[in-house]
Amino acid sequence: MKKLILLLLFIPLVFSCNSQESKKISKKTEFKNGRWISTTDSLSGIEIKNGKWILFYQMKDYVEVDVYDFQTRIESLKGFGDEKTTLERLTLTNDDELDPFEYYVLEYSDELLSLSYIPRGNTLNYEPEKKAEDINVIPVISFGENLIEDNIEPFKALISEPIYSGQNISFFKGYWIDFPGVIALAEKIFGIPVFLSSPHPNRFPCSDCDFGYYNPLFLDKLTDSFKALSPGLKKLINPIYEMRFKIPLRRLLANKISDYFSDKDSRNALESIINNIENPNSALKAIESGLPDVPAETLFWIRRDYDGTSEKLLQLFELIREEMGGLEIESFLTRNDGDTWTNGFSTYTFSKDMPDYYIDLSSCDPCDTPTLECHMCGYSWMKFDINSFSFGRDYQNDFFAEYESTQFYEENDIMWSVESKSGHILDYESGKIYWLPVDSDSVEIEKIRLKNKPILDFIKLKEKEEQEAIEKDFFDYL
Repeated sequence: MKKLILLLLFIPLVFSCNSQESKKISKKTEFKNGRWISTTDSLSGIEIKNGKWILFYQMKDYVEVDVYDFQTRIESLKGFGDEKTTLERLTLTNDDELDPFEYYVLEYSDELLSLSYIPRGNTLNYEPEKKAEDINVIPVISFGENLIEDNIEPFKALISEPIYSGQNISFFKGYWIDFPGVIALAEKIFGIPVFLSSPHPNRFPCSDCDFGYYNPLFLDKLTDSFKALSPGLKKLINPIYEMRFKIPLRRLLANKISDYFSDKDSRNALESIINNIENPNSALKAIESGLPDVPAETLFWIRRDYDGTSEKLLQLFELIREEMGGLEIESFLTRNDGDTWTNGFSTYTFSKDMPDYYIDLSSCDPCDTPTLECHMCGYSWMKFDINSFSFGRDYQNDFFAEYESTQFYEENDIMWSVESKSGHILDYESGKIYWLPVDSDSVEIEKIRLKNKPILDFIKLKEKEEQEAIEKDFFDYL
């Protein structure tokens, strides 16, 4: 059964305290495909596969994975006795890490992979994986006809942040999905077209259509694949659903035709256009021009009524929301529920009951391009996932667009926050603000107070400059 899995989690490394004698290296190691398990933690391991260095850690219900490119080079070092010592440096890099991971290769044989983590100097030893049934291993998950390793990186590249920053709020705003790329990947996985016809003649045959007609067989296969996912595999998908798709899907389901055209007058206006214009493309254009306030989500459902797939898509979307919404996933808020933290100046208490929400503040829905004609609108949001919690707002006032957000996150067992804000002249992201449990030793709290003060003073200064510029540019004429 074909399964759609998104394995987008980070892998912590567990360090040992062994040591190895250094040795001279004459040529670079040729690493072969294989799997290695830590000698100190059987849940932690390395897989070398097709030129990638994959770090994994087996959790209770899922596997945390991170994929790196790697390269090696020979270094000649001084200070190790009378002779120079040559060591092989291993460098791991990927797009998610600002700084590479650096190791020395101490030994690589059929029986042992031994690395020295350069920043700390500790040694990590791994033995080759023997039998899959004897140890906890990363599951071999089918991603269509291909293994997940062959598809996960291309999929990640197709999903990004919305161009207006802030929270993902709609499938039709922010240009955060590479739709042609997603379609191509889906067709590769399922082996059938996503559309029966499409407005993209270079990819689909269509002589007279302005919107795509979905392939019902593709939707059936997609729905069947989701139904076949085990609870454990659904938990693997959940992080990307929570971060990227939950709110847009909620918005899509809340703006069906019956939801938007709920009163008699609006229904009559819609039916008048549909009944008097036979061509679907012309009817859609008439709806968009004659009823300009209709949300993009409602227009989507009108198109699906024309191509006959609205019931299939509604079934699929409601299935996804029901299955994903019912999962109990440990998140930043459940880990820190009821805990109060301080940055030395203020405190913040987290609660697992804090909502994951998006609130549209006006019918402007919200402004894509701020103008004086589209004013006093925007949205506020609150978002949590496995390792972070954030909240903020994106707003268009009478004169300019404003954006602000606060993100709390955990890094190396330390709580940090970052403030971001933009406005009339303001556009900054603060430095990392350090937080401690409020019941920490008073000496430690005073230390972080001194550490955080320059950052918080910077924020106050920027806010003061913003207010002065607003008063000068917009209120001097009063």
